[in-house]
Amino acid sequence: MNKALKVRIIEIFGTQADFAQALGADESFISRVVRGRRDLDKVDQNRWAKALKCKRETIFGNKRYK
Repeated sequence: MNKALKVRIIEIFGTQADFAQALGADESFISRVVRGRRDLDKVDQNRWAKALKCKRETIFGNKRYK
């Protein structure tokens, strides 16, 4: 589980559902990424970081891209 990502989503959006709505994404997709069952490519990691008002490395670390 990506705890840093989950915490940041809650801090900025309150719920994963609200974050999903802001991104125009499905809630289950957000959940799979948070739980580490799906990976994001560099473009999406940067888009999520921008929405969460932080650097990509803060929430995804130095993880390899999809």
